[in-house]
Amino acid sequence: MRPSRTAHPRIGLLSAILILLLLTGATAPQPVAMLPAALPSNGPVGPPSFGLNSHLATRYPDPSTMDVPATLVQELGVTWVREDLHWHRIQPRPEVWDWTFSDAALRALLSRGINVLGVLGPSVGWATPFSADTPNDVSYYAPDPDAFVAYVRGVVTRYRRYIHTWEIWNEPDNALFWRPAPDVAAYTTLLMRVAVVIRSIDPEAHILIGGLNPYDATFLRGVAESGGWDSFDILAIHPYVNPYSPEDGNLAAATAGVRALAYQYGAKPIWATEVGWASGPCDRDAIGRANEEAQASYVVRSLLLLWEAGVERVFWYSFKDDPGNPYGLVREGTGRTDYSRRKPAFAALRTLNQQLSGATYLTRRDLFEQQVVTAFESVRGWRRVSQPNGSLRLSPNAHTGQGAAELSYSFTTRTNDYVAFEREQPIPLPGQPYAIGAWVYGDGSTNNLKVWLRDAEGELLQFVLGPVGVPGWHFLHTPLGGTVEPGNVLVPGGNQRLDFPISLQAIVLDDQVDSFVGSGTIWLDDLSVISGHEVYDMRLEQNGAALDILWSPPGARVNLATSATEARRIERDGTTSVITATNGRLKVNLGPAPLYLWHQR
Repeated sequence: MRPSRTAHPRIGLLSAILILLLLTGATAPQPVAMLPAALPSNGPVGPPSFGLNSHLATRYPDPSTMDVPATLVQELGVTWVREDLHWHRIQPRPEVWDWTFSDAALRALLSRGINVLGVLGPSVGWATPFSADTPNDVSYYAPDPDAFVAYVRGVVTRYRRYIHTWEIWNEPDNALFWRPAPDVAAYTTLLMRVAVVIRSIDPEAHILIGGLNPYDATFLRGVAESGGWDSFDILAIHPYVNPYSPEDGNLAAATAGVRALAYQYGAKPIWATEVGWASGPCDRDAIGRANEEAQASYVVRSLLLLWEAGVERVFWYSFKDDPGNPYGLVREGTGRTDYSRRKPAFAALRTLNQQLSGATYLTRRDLFEQQVVTAFESVRGWRRVSQPNGSLRLSPNAHTGQGAAELSYSFTTRTNDYVAFEREQPIPLPGQPYAIGAWVYGDGSTNNLKVWLRDAEGELLQFVLGPVGVPGWHFLHTPLGGTVEPGNVLVPGGNQRLDFPISLQAIVLDDQVDSFVGSGTIWLDDLSVISGHEVYDMRLEQNGAALDILWSPPGARVNLATSATEARRIERDGTTSVITATNGRLKVNLGPAPLYLWHQR
């Protein structure tokens, strides 16, 4: 079951890149500039690899019919699954080893050519100090380290010829999964011991840190500072942003903070071993703002955005609905063995894998309207607000033009440190912008850049652009629509959302991790507002043919340039049709459901 977890603030790096594509009957406007992919991202690091949290060994109750769900996994076209190898099932008592369910599940999956990421953990009741634990049942209390190492040794030894990728625990930074409270030192010690054992059994094995919340790097930093960075090979993240959509939740920004740490401690591949949306009320959204149709669209959009952001492998959560938690591709139906009731998300993932098989990523083709509201050719008119934690001065280290704002900071306490610079005369922001952003030259830290905006009702609201990230110029940006969290309402008096017209009141640098102590310097340039229609166009190719994957959450009509006379259109569910080009244009109505267009460029 997905644990409930406080939704992260809608932090910056608007994964949605806003465009003004060729509107009906109009000539394409010239873009002011091309917005880079959400930072830090170097684009896809390999071919698309979209997997699934399958849970056959732990949730399917009949080992004799494991081929039933495994056949559906194969139909989805996934080549990787994430399987829990729960300790309580395999070793219900210290002297008993029972491989019935794990053997059956792995045999069914591996025989179909599906790779397995094995998750080791959590505890079993007999191996924890918590007296109320049922001895032969699952427990989330910290285990006896020696007993856990013995369990790992047994599992890896048995499956070493078949599984070469292991994830150590699930969400050790989550109080629901490491009780009585997350303990970074204890987890790191366990990780280091387990890594030694696994590598002694299988020197070619790849080890993943237990999937972490990427929007708060505190725990991961603690692992590094405790000496655990070299004990794992792959960074595993769980970038849940629901109830926000993948775009409004800035899903593509999920790697920003962990990449900043990797810059300090050593680069590693990033896998998202869980990401998902429920299709109704669930642990993260009691209202149930996403239905089955929205979930199906989010499957495609979220996996594509994470892949484009440089996440090497993504695992959808999950295969089948749990009672009260409908994250699955298959409805709960009559119980654990009922896989007959597929949701639209099932067809959506199958179609995605079919269409992207053998395709190569080329680019994002988005255009947009971007207007610079301050180029930082001067820093006159900016004043520090009350805190002694930094300074702002003019610097020649500019992204464009002759100058940029050099922001130096010194955070000296292990409580919340920040530095804010306010405009003596707030800067009016034109129109009704969809997003605000700035070019930032980072210093390798995870400190957050924020802005304060005042609206027509007099509310002062805070928006987080995101972690300043690694050295080099990159564009941080955040959406401005929707209701902000109560903690980001600085001066109340309205509806917790922007009412236009609005103005820029201040820029702020805040320590994302309160325990951070240190100093540094970043540079800011070309603070801008972004306007236009929200349309997404991801361009791939296969054997000389172009594949455009397009969607528009609010809906739009676009004209797509092509040299072909017609194109093959594939809907989210796999339905295929042919559309004819007119004067070198493919006219397409877009909505939240992504569609695929195959044509000659």
